[in-house]
Amino acid sequence: MKKRWRLLVPALAVMLALLWWLKPEQNSLDITTLAKPVAAPASALSARVIAQGDLPAPGTRSLFDHLLAQNDGLPYPFEKLVALIRAQDPDASAPVSVLIPQGRSLLKAQADAAHPRVLLAADFQAANAGSLGIAPRGQLFLGFVEKANEIEVLSYNEAGGRFEFQLVQNYCAGCVPRIVYARRAICTTCHQGGGPIFPQRPWNETNGQAATAETIRQHMASLKAEAYQGVPLRQPLAMPERFDQLTDMGNFLPVTQRLWLDGCGEKGNDCRRGLLRLALQYADSPGSFDTASAPVSAWLALQKRWFPAAGIAVPESDLFNRDPLSERQGLKGWWHGLWVRDITPGEGARDNEDLEAFDRLPKLSARLDPLTPRPPRQVITAADPDAIYGVAALFTASDLDTLLVRHGHSLDRVLARVDALPDSVFAPRPVSRVQLMNALLGQDQSYCCLDTSDMSPPQASGVPPLKIVTQPVLRHFERYCFSCHRGNPAARLNFMAGATEAEVLANIQAKSEIRDALDWERYEGTDKASQLMPPRDSVQYRHWQQDGEKARKAREAMRDVVPGLFSF
Repeated sequence: MKKRWRLLVPALAVMLALLWWLKPEQNSLDITTLAKPVAAPASALSARVIAQGDLPAPGTRSLFDHLLAQNDGLPYPFEKLVALIRAQDPDASAPVSVLIPQGRSLLKAQADAAHPRVLLAADFQAANAGSLGIAPRGQLFLGFVEKANEIEVLSYNEAGGRFEFQLVQNYCAGCVPRIVYARRAICTTCHQGGGPIFPQRPWNETNGQAATAETIRQHMASLKAEAYQGVPLRQPLAMPERFDQLTDMGNFLPVTQRLWLDGCGEKGNDCRRGLLRLALQYADSPGSFDTASAPVSAWLALQKRWFPAAGIAVPESDLFNRDPLSERQGLKGWWHGLWVRDITPGEGARDNEDLEAFDRLPKLSARLDPLTPRPPRQVITAADPDAIYGVAALFTASDLDTLLVRHGHSLDRVLARVDALPDSVFAPRPVSRVQLMNALLGQDQSYCCLDTSDMSPPQASGVPPLKIVTQPVLRHFERYCFSCHRGNPAARLNFMAGATEAEVLANIQAKSEIRDALDWERYEGTDKASQLMPPRDSVQYRHWQQDGEKARKAREAMRDVVPGLFSF
């Protein structure tokens, strides 16, 4: 018996060691720790020139803000926001979209097969027709989690030279949404290059895979729906593939900024001039562009004078593919379940500020967790011509046509224009497609999404909403008006802004037109009816109708605080 025990004990030890070794690797990274701001700012030129804080640089805003300001604010429900983006596309094509029921975002516990996370990406470049066309391809991404009442927005800031991270909070029926700039340190724990990220093929998390799409369909069978939030329940695999391509495009934009700034250095205006010249040549004829030519060699010599010795990293924007369904199937699923408990729907972070709740969730394996630091996809050196490709990608096909028409259909004349540009055009500041086009054309072209003079100030996350205590009449404005007129990116529509009740009330009283816009009894059925508020196609109008006599009394109270002045 003793001999048997002597043999059994080592065998058990080996078995236990093997079980422990086969245990799924868990990521011990804590987002609360990772999201702490860096104590010392980076010394790189790009870090000094491009804003590093949560809010965009003064005088600059995100593409998302510009779109809302140009279209009278944030529409609701989500399908209307999708329609707004679609309306900007000259072909009226739907944005690239996928559904993810079990993902890896901060709000992953709020999404499931019945309420999957919706991801959208714009994929078009409008032609220049009297003005520079909007070009959001690879520059505008949205992630909506219905049960969290929150949209995560990643959109490019043309003048600021970076992607902006924003949140649309409290986005639900009957709610007052808030559009805020997110805590950048939180976002970049996963978006480690400051740009978009997405899984690698075969994209099992998305409804581009039949099994995932079928799971979503089964959970929505009682609704007999073919789409969720305007996105088809089944998507061809080409849809997540295109989404992946768009994130790769977007991921290289911050790299291009570094190549333009750090690659040529603070005193490298001549380097940037040569870079623009070569970029236009490449954009005009990629197939015949010779990286071994004398002009490229001469420019590389300039680049080597200033290029960082450590090179410029291209961040890895691709996450390893994850297959949540297979994690729970067969022997592998049984073994996985011994070590990792399922997430109870709704137990995680309710919004992007709730880091502690997120940290309490079971950890993904280090390989699959977007919090895990990822090695760069590539490190560009001074001998590499990648900056040429990055700057060339800033220009649309219509931009090149516009330049050639302006300069007599001659690329040589376009390049001569580059040579003649003042040195100030190549000063060390973020490279901008719009600013370069204006310089090359010799005149300022109008562009939808650059001027911020008519926009309300940007708001940072974490700022509490207005607490109404002493002015109960503001609760009526909150129910029927705040969603459009408080926090609106368009300054002309943001006339219910203010940090305190007194400020908000004063701003309302200064807008005398409100009194007539609320006078439904007088103007209903007249030629002034279209100017009555709230708009008939809004959720607030439906509340107005449902509230009946209560709404009528609220209307009277709201009108009584505004000085009377016929303004129609």
